[in-house]
Amino acid sequence: MRRVNTILRAVIGLLIATLVSSVALGVFYRYVLKESLYWATEVPNVLLIWIVFLGSVVAFYEKRHIAFSVLAEALPAPLSRILCIVAEIIVLGFFVVMIVYGWQIVTQAMNSLSDALKIPRGYFYLCLPISAALMAACSVENLFRLIRPTASGRPS
Repeated sequence: MRRVNTILRAVIGLLIATLVSSVALGVFYRYVLKESLYWATEVPNVLLIWIVFLGSVVAFYEKRHIAFSVLAEALPAPLSRILCIVAEIIVLGFFVVMIVYGWQIVTQAMNSLSDALKIPRGYFYLCLPISAALMAACSVENLFRLIRPTASGRPS
């Protein structure tokens, strides 16, 4: 997953650069050339959605999401480990639900064309099941780390 995270960071960087460029171009056309680009709102909206969902994968992998660890830290190590395993299983279940329903949204939206670009909206929503699948992979990796003890007998 480390390599995937590195690739995602690069993709997000490109998406942010594209977002800034498309907004700047839209502003330039609107206020300098007194013209309007037909895609000037749709493209930045879609880019922002993809940035957020892919950024969520990076944040989840790097453990930068909000976490309530007070209880886990207050419990003795064996109970804390069990609590973390149960919590990770619940999180994994949530990601599976996101994958299933996200895919349903994508397939339903393939019948609807976007207003400006005239491409199926399903491509815009594809970030939902993709990001959920990547976060599920991270979650499985976390579970293995929690379950598999290291040489010291503690979870890795």
